[in-house]
Amino acid sequence: MRVPRTRIVLVVLAALAVAIFGVVRLVGSLGAEAEASPIGHLDNLSAQVDTAAWVDMDHDMSANAPGYQMPPQMMPGMPEEGKQRLAVSLTVTNTGEATRPCRPIEEFALHATKDGQLLPPHSDTFGELPRLAGRNAVSGVLFFDLPPGDVVDSSTWLEWSHGGTRARISVPMNGVESGPSHQHGR
Repeated sequence: MRVPRTRIVLVVLAALAVAIFGVVRLVGSLGAEAEASPIGHLDNLSAQVDTAAWVDMDHDMSANAPGYQMPPQMMPGMPEEGKQRLAVSLTVTNTGEATRPCRPIEEFALHATKDGQLLPPHSDTFGELPRLAGRNAVSGVLFFDLPPGDVVDSSTWLEWSHGGTRARISVPMNGVESGPSHQHGR
């Protein structure tokens, strides 16, 4: 049985088109992953950073502070020496109809360090939220401890890992100074 030459050419062209489309799609996805966008989309979920601000820890170690001042290492929950707490307000929306797993404390990490390290959240206000119903949204705050100068000297974004895929969401640092007005541990 002899196969017409046009069929062979069509099959080869189709295979070539699939291969080229796959490479273009792969390269496009690598480029998209490298840049942070204002809204991340993964698995019928979207996430957007609303605000970012330093948390005032109300711990004055200055010489004119009233009363006995405890050092930071004796105060549970305080950031380590040289670090401050950054609060990142975030809204996660289920854009689909089906219920989706949603664990912000496990899925998000902050990139704001000069060495490119991703920092896991210190804590959050989302609580135990194992899933998010279709067409619903939840807002909360993720808290990160880091040296305040890092957000000024490097790009800042949230790395979102969900269902085996990743997205980068920009963290607007407009108006966020290099750190709160006081530093603990002085």
